[in-house]
Amino acid sequence: MDSDEQLFQQVAAGQTERLGELVERYQRQLHSLALRLLHRRPEAEDAVQETFLRALRFRHQFRQGSRVRPWLYQICLNLCRDQLRQRSRRPESDLEDLVVADPARGPEEQSLQKLTAERVRQAVMSLPDKHREVFILVQYQNMSYLEAAEIMDVPVGTIKSRMFHASAKLAEALKDLRQGVQA
Repeated sequence: MDSDEQLFQQVAAGQTERLGELVERYQRQLHSLALRLLHRRPEAEDAVQETFLRALRFRHQFRQGSRVRPWLYQICLNLCRDQLRQRSRRPESDLEDLVVADPARGPEEQSLQKLTAERVRQAVMSLPDKHREVFILVQYQNMSYLEAAEIMDVPVGTIKSRMFHASAKLAEALKDLRQGVQA
């Protein structure tokens, strides 16, 4: 199996059909990122599709020696930022319900789970953009600080600082939930 970098070198050399393998490797992960940032499935799907189209279109601008994964995430993150900026300029429509209850639980537990998940989602969405993006990359996308730093093109120390501030703000916003669990 070729590494991502070898695969993308082949794409850049003209074997564009090999891009499908990268799509298979990263489509789910990028969709998860886009959905967490945009909270609308159609927009998330569009962002992921556009990520791969741009990777193909700008394949000759990919820096030799760079890693493909952070580059794809950076493209997707920038597309999501663009979508959010465009959205802020137009009237808000209803958000899709992204919280899915666990069917193995009883109705009361499902209801509580949905409410809790919605509170957490709202708290994450209320974070400043830079903090929210880092939090989503590290907590939901399971990236290391180094990977998040590569994607956001900032030093690792900046990622650590943003993560600290995001965690502190979330802890404050959700302290009543934590108190309920401890009781």
